[in-house]
Amino acid sequence: MPGGDLLAERLAATDRCTRCSQCKFVPVPKSRAHMSACPSIDFVEYHAGSASGQLIMASGIAHGEIDYTPELLDTISACTMCGACDTACKVNFAEIVEPLEGLYAFRARIVADGQSPKRHREIMEKIGETGSSQGVARSERAKWATGLTFSTRADVLLHVGSVLSYDASKHQSLRTIVEAVQQAGVPLAYLGQHEGSCGMLAWDLGYHEQARTLANAFVRQVRQSGAKTVVTFSSSAISAYRSIYPRMDIDTSDIRFLHFTEYLLEMAETGRLSLKTASDHAWRKVAFHDTCKLGRLTEPYQRADYSLTKEMGGIYASRSPEALNFSRNGIYEAPRALLRQMDIEVEELERNREFSYCCGAQGGVKETRPAAAKMAARNRLDELKETESQVMVSACGNCAHHLDKHARAPATVVDLIDILAPSIVVGAANAAVRER
Repeated sequence: MPGGDLLAERLAATDRCTRCSQCKFVPVPKSRAHMSACPSIDFVEYHAGSASGQLIMASGIAHGEIDYTPELLDTISACTMCGACDTACKVNFAEIVEPLEGLYAFRARIVADGQSPKRHREIMEKIGETGSSQGVARSERAKWATGLTFSTRADVLLHVGSVLSYDASKHQSLRTIVEAVQQAGVPLAYLGQHEGSCGMLAWDLGYHEQARTLANAFVRQVRQSGAKTVVTFSSSAISAYRSIYPRMDIDTSDIRFLHFTEYLLEMAETGRLSLKTASDHAWRKVAFHDTCKLGRLTEPYQRADYSLTKEMGGIYASRSPEALNFSRNGIYEAPRALLRQMDIEVEELERNREFSYCCGAQGGVKETRPAAAKMAARNRLDELKETESQVMVSACGNCAHHLDKHARAPATVVDLIDILAPSIVVGAANAAVRER
């Protein structure tokens, strides 16, 4: 089997699932209305839609006890691969199952068995032809940057990602932020139409060999540019760099990967940029949506001995407890700090940070099961009713676009870059900003 049988390697952990259903719920929920952790089970409405249900199906396939059916493939296609199940399972049940690793392995096995859903195959064909799951021609990718000048080689490589590259409604905000960084004295390299997929979606869909090819190609481009730092506007990309590339054993120890919110915060803290009060907006309080890719799935993955030993007469314990991911070290603070620097109060949704609820935009669900993606977005937006704010802000262009598409008045969704762009100042207001 190409790339080995990852599911066979995960089978012992998969078979330890006791069907306790704790993967379906936020640990210590604040209300019954928002206690669900899993958009997939909310849509499917039977156990197979949960991580536990998928692992049971995976085990059945691996042991040769069941066959693939259209219903099985439809069910797994509703999963956004957001990882909330993994966090909930570990918090409630320790590290003996690790659902997300099992889901990654199951999707890889489905691809290896030639059973990948038709829409997943179509997405991969588009990525192969154009470098984007949207299938837009490469010649369109760098149009947002028309008139801007980039260095052939520089210490910092700008990565935009396919969502922002092709969303014309965001191009002015993107240009304003990039120009401010350059005016602050940072030469930027940019791959332009040669920028391709980071491999995150390919990995989520189970096409691990293709994801590895895309990742290796990008890392080669980074080294050819001379960059030691990559700054990306894509939440999927920063998740891939920090948590998926290490799973592929791709050595990027000589490259520093930052999300643009982290980089702008660094520049603000060192006085190269500052942010003035966001006076263009009437609201002064917003609710922040933690994107699964930008939040819990940016926690760095590290190679370690993840096998278990039995202690105290039968209790399973990890051999490398320090390497376990509980999603607490994702990117949560940088976007909140930027909002505060613009004098905007951040109100927390019930499900926030590592326990955030996926909006449905990820994992190929939006393209494959649009009804499931819509339901997840509506569920997420319903949390606004429990806050004093009617504005939800996301630092992910993909999530902001998807949530905005399904928002109903008076709820409003705003992409963070649209707040940052009119507030960003090169140098001059630094002292005043840092005093706040």
